[in-house]
Amino acid sequence: MSDVTERLPWLKWIDRFSTALAVLAGVATVGLMINIVLDVVGRYFYNRPLPGTLDLSQYAWMPSLVSLALGYALLRGEHIRVNLLTAPTGPRTQRIIEIVGMTFTLATAVLFLWFSIEKAAQAMDFGESAVGAPWLAIWLFRWVVAVGLVGLLLQSAAQLMRAVTVEHFISSDADEVAAILEDGEDVLVELEHEADRAHARSGKEAVR
Repeated sequence: MSDVTERLPWLKWIDRFSTALAVLAGVATVGLMINIVLDVVGRYFYNRPLPGTLDLSQYAWMPSLVSLALGYALLRGEHIRVNLLTAPTGPRTQRIIEIVGMTFTLATAVLFLWFSIEKAAQAMDFGESAVGAPWLAIWLFRWVVAVGLVGLLLQSAAQLMRAVTVEHFISSDADEVAAILEDGEDVLVELEHEADRAHARSGKEAVR
């Protein structure tokens, strides 16, 4: 769908925004990993667990890494798809299914974003913080979730535009099938090479 991106440059900026949010989600993942490792080391070697690990995990790291990666996952087609019924259909039907799916995704993202902004504003006014770690401002990460939903909303709008305007529609199902077939061909080639090597070894042993 690169032709659509060339005709509509703003789609590229949405893709970059989703990618930037995904990088931040990766940083949150690394932060979660380091946090848990330090907690385990402190707990088992020094009998002093890292304070606030549970609160950081459930209120900061996990919401950030999940929400910030939503748009990028949609860009890469990594969200769960049940293609049992859609895979056998033609490009025209798959395009219609993609348009309907992205429309529902866009509408859902709008509802979730509206709800999350309302909750984040209430939490900020209340000064919401974790009970076990009063220094952890939960309201701040509610806004992080809202930013992630903005990324999902923009990316779903971009994917909807691509599905509507692209000249030759290729569904994610077709990409997955092509990847599976390519992997299968690689496996067959490797098996053939292994069989040739085994035959060559057996021939050498017979000569000896």
